[in-house]
Amino acid sequence: MRSFPLFMRLQGRPVLLVGQGDMAAAKARLLTAAGASVIERTAVEFKSSDVAGMALVVSAIGDDARDAEVSAAARDAHVPVNVVDRPELSDFTMPAIVDRGEIVVAISTHGGSPVLAQRVRSAVEAALPHGIERLVSFARRFRSAVHARIDDHDRRRHFWAGFFDGPIAKALLAGRERDAAREVIRAINGDLAPEHGAVVELLVDAQDADQITLGDLRALQQADVVLFDADIAPEIVDLARRDAVRAVWQGQEIVAGQRVVRLKARTRASHGQFKVM
Repeated sequence: MRSFPLFMRLQGRPVLLVGQGDMAAAKARLLTAAGASVIERTAVEFKSSDVAGMALVVSAIGDDARDAEVSAAARDAHVPVNVVDRPELSDFTMPAIVDRGEIVVAISTHGGSPVLAQRVRSAVEAALPHGIERLVSFARRFRSAVHARIDDHDRRRHFWAGFFDGPIAKALLAGRERDAAREVIRAINGDLAPEHGAVVELLVDAQDADQITLGDLRALQQADVVLFDADIAPEIVDLARRDAVRAVWQGQEIVAGQRVVRLKARTRASHGQFKVM
């Protein structure tokens, strides 16, 4: 990663916006939507002392010398700064944003291609089902109960995976909240640990991550363990969730209860059989 992605709380905090015109207006709308207290200055009005006490500084002047002046003042005061369309003068970049209320997705090209970031945003918007933000609010209501009932990290993760992939989420997305509540209470009080290891074999193009299907990606994101042929590209293995165990396939035994994905090159014959302990 060239930069570290994070979400910053700006509610009620002062942010300095320098500039005027369409670019500045767009940034003002975005910052105001995040709850920031936006303090606006034109290029003529700006003084270096204006940056003191700011959570962030954004410069949208459009003049190289003036933008550089704002950037230098912010950096001297150790205040993070963004200069529109000038990543070399910026400490952070403004991503393309998918805003579904409780769910926010940020897409960045590090300032290299804002148009491409917008196209990726459109693709993400199209992939998210209508009403998905309701899942977050609903899950928050039961989070404490789940943690009190299930004290094991892996079993909790399996519970939430089933929550979002099973009948509970389907009922919520269909507007049947009472049905969803009954299902989640039944699931919390039921037997939540799988009895057997679930093994999924994925045949993939060994060197082309772009050929991964949505179904393959979902399986990788749910896996506890990812076993892969040595010639599978690292970019494909990296699609697994961050805390999954990853190892080259060498005939390993599978511990009962684990969700395992076996990544095989599409041209490779199957090697051996899985053993579930």
